[in-house]
Amino acid sequence: MRRFLLLLGFAPALLVLAGVALWRLWPSPPPPGTVEVTIGAKRLHFTSAYLREVTEPDRADLVVLAPDFAPAAADPRRLPGAGEADKAGAAQIFITLTPASGEAGRLAPADRYAPHLTPDVQVGEGGLLRRRFEDKSPFPGEDFYYSAPDGEEFSARCQRPKIPDDGLPEVCLAHFAVEGVDVALRFDPRWLPQWAVMRANALLLTRGALAP
Repeated sequence: MRRFLLLLGFAPALLVLAGVALWRLWPSPPPPGTVEVTIGAKRLHFTSAYLREVTEPDRADLVVLAPDFAPAAADPRRLPGAGEADKAGAAQIFITLTPASGEAGRLAPADRYAPHLTPDVQVGEGGLLRRRFEDKSPFPGEDFYYSAPDGEEFSARCQRPKIPDDGLPEVCLAHFAVEGVDVALRFDPRWLPQWAVMRANALLLTRGALAP
């Protein structure tokens, strides 16, 4: 009987300890003004000003302003106004986050695209190496820019200027993975000279959004 009474006396303390343990294990809610997105097994928190549209499962679409990756929705003054010579939206960088494929033995970008590239190599924007895609490749009218020696640090496919000009902006596409998340960037070629800053800011934004 005495043992039973002792157990009853400890019961409230045990319940408190169990509650503390569950509280520590329970995911904390995102801070006010942020949106939580799930990419594969990862949870990320972004300020709502970064989000381009409603999030989908395993996908997040963001828009930032180059070169510092400020949220576009927070500073519309940095976008060209009506009648300005600059192409509207040129400062915008569109980011898509999806689960990283995690393919074992994946080829470096320069090796992966090698069968579709011309042999000539030139030094392009920001010290990147540049090769042209062959006209009969899946990417006609595009150039391939990559960091030496093989594009593992940075690579991008960029449209060449069209002749005659069709009025549509040229676009560059870059991909890399961080912490199990695939990061795809779509941006104006004018930002190629600042590729290292873009990459660093994209990594900082993604890693900073990862929930502990």
